[in-house]
Amino acid sequence: MSMACYYLAAAAGLVLLLLLHAPLTDAQPLPWHRCNISSGNYTENSTYHANIRYLATSLPAYAASSRSLFVSSSGTPPDGIYALALCRGDTSVSSCASCVAAAIQSAQQHCPLIKTVTVYDDPCILRFSNEAFPISPPYTKGLFIAWNDRNVSAAATPAFEAAVLRLGNATADYASTDSVRRFATGEVGFGDDVTYPRIFSLAQCTPDMTATECRSCLGEIITRMIPQYFVGRLGGRVFGVRCNFRFETYPFIFGQTMLQLPVPSPSPAPPVTGALIFSL
Repeated sequence: MSMACYYLAAAAGLVLLLLLHAPLTDAQPLPWHRCNISSGNYTENSTYHANIRYLATSLPAYAASSRSLFVSSSGTPPDGIYALALCRGDTSVSSCASCVAAAIQSAQQHCPLIKTVTVYDDPCILRFSNEAFPISPPYTKGLFIAWNDRNVSAAATPAFEAAVLRLGNATADYASTDSVRRFATGEVGFGDDVTYPRIFSLAQCTPDMTATECRSCLGEIITRMIPQYFVGRLGGRVFGVRCNFRFETYPFIFGQTMLQLPVPSPSPAPPVTGALIFSL
């Protein structure tokens, strides 16, 4: 696993919140938590608390039987709880179940007695709330954005950004047409650069989204977030409840990538004009 440094920012702005994945004593690794304080609190041993305990048992059990999307609800208003867990499409069933179980536990530790919590981890994403979260735009509400603090050279930045956008859009297209998982991984060669010869990507939506909804969700990330946050960055990731995207210059994917793009052909040299011809 790379020891690259990552910065985490709120989607609403460019304020740096936390330095992540850095070899520092105060670095905060995954998982990342979003504690929605405005959703209100529940009390110990209340009905809502009992419903969370039920989900802590049922969701990992669902994950152990099939790695995919798990949507569940328990109880009735005002104590009803809605939950969603999504595992990465290349994660094993056992890793999926372990991640979901750990996410429920860490949610209660880092956001104690808060009704709405989202946990973003590498193998899985978990959200539970006292309110349902239907599939509806804006899909990019409540994102977590992180990027590698190392850059490509200034000279290579335009070509690198173009390669990331090309790979990102191709991976998003592939994921949105996967009617079962809404998941795709990809890679592309980066010209003749021997330091960072390849770029790898991952795109995923919740499988209950339509192809159009999934592509729209990923499109918002790729067309808006890459130019805004990731120009020249050697890696970046965007976590959302409904869709997420990641790219790196090292292979972080389990198994073979699903999509391999060819290196784009170099542009032809411009024709020489205004030449003077001398004869001896």
